Amino acid sequence: MVGTMGFAAFTLGSLMSIAGLVLIALGYASRPWAGGIVALLAAGEVLVLGSVSFLRGRATASAASERAVSPLRSQLGLSLLWVHLAVYFVVWCAAVLSYTRATEATPLPSILGLSFEQQGPAFVWGVALAELLFVLAAYVLGPSWRRRFAGLFRYAGPDIRMSAEAQKAPPTLRMRLGLGVFVVGNALAVAGLLLPALGFAKGSMVGVIAIMLGAGEVLSLSSIFFLGKEGFKELKSKLFRALKRVPSNEPVSRTRHRVGCTLLAMHVVLQFGALIFPIASHYGVSTVGAFPDVFGLGRDEQLKWFVGLLAAGEVLFFAGVYALGEDWWARFRDLFRTEPSRRN
Repeated sequence: MVGTMGFAAFTLGSLMSIAGLVLIALGYASRPWAGGIVALLAAGEVLVLGSVSFLRGRATASAASERAVSPLRSQLGLSLLWVHLAVYFVVWCAAVLSYTRATEATPLPSILGLSFEQQGPAFVWGVALAELLFVLAAYVLGPSWRRRFAGLFRYAGPDIRMSAEAQKAPPTLRMRLGLGVFVVGNALAVAGLLLPALGFAKGSMVGVIAIMLGAGEVLSLSSIFFLGKEGFKELKSKLFRALKRVPSNEPVSRTRHRVGCTLLAMHVVLQFGALIFPIASHYGVSTVGAFPDVFGLGRDEQLKWFVGLLAAGEVLFFAGVYALGEDWWARFRDLFRTEPSRRN
């Protein structure tokens, strides 16, 4: 039953993504309802990623016998993955800036050298490019990488693979760089959460807050690449030492793992929920030539809901990552490391 649900979610998500790409290829990216194509692609990706929680991986013996890709192919796949993330971040920033700079007086602002009429197709093509890059990266990185990616959403108990790495501390420079990235990322996120509480979630400041929250999340995830499992342990130890508490080194329970995955899923849902406002607003302006109401909300109310959803999603993100623990950090970091070839 579980496997059937996973296959159904994967099939439906793939069909939705393919339908979105076909509509773009047919020239519908410039139509007033092109925002629906973005929603179709986003929903397709969510379903495909969600399906890995249900689909069963290969047997352990089969997984162990998988041939790793070459270092060159692994580097190419990781490069495609980083470009995928960069494209999404650029599209995110451009969409947020276009949304927050639009006013009743100037409902058609130019962003990044693009006129308002060019922005809609550019957003759609940007999302499509990011989706294609992710699919291509997953193919290039091979079945072993896809299995490890699916493993992020499955409970596996203690990470035995990392025991050898756990015996040696990471390089001091890498640790310091990771801590610096972690501090900067969290500082941006905290500042982004505090500004709305201080009454700054108005007008163009909403764009600044949204970009701060997005950049904080990206930097926090980047710190995992440098810190690794042992770095996370040391970081957690320092944080809780200030609270006079000794953290446990035991792996998280199955229930805690499920809670962490649920929090991350809710984070994604709220992120996409927040994007409804910029998408609906952009294509509403394209149709009527004025800043439209969305869900019966005027501009000021929209901005409050937009920031509120982003802030709530950010809190859920950090809570989910912490709940999943250091073993999850180690597995996540492993996705961005070159996999050496195995000799038969």
